[in-house]
Amino acid sequence: MIRLAEPSPRLSDPTAETKRAYHHRRPVRMRKVRQWYPSLQEHRVIWRGPYIKGPADAPLMMGEKAYLVDS
Repeated sequence: MIRLAEPSPRLSDPTAETKRAYHHRRPVRMRKVRQWYPSLQEHRVIWRGPYIKGPADAPLMMGEKAYLVDS
């Protein structure tokens, strides 16, 4: 049986703002996105990035990723 994902519970007030608080900055890799162009009524593939995400006064978190391979 396939279960559909249930939407996350929302606040009862749709005008209430919830903001994320970032505590560090991190690099974001370049990626493809399908950008909608209303004047052309079509999507076009464009590239976004790379850029640094997060507040300017936060420390930059960089490092190599390490993966654990369990046999």
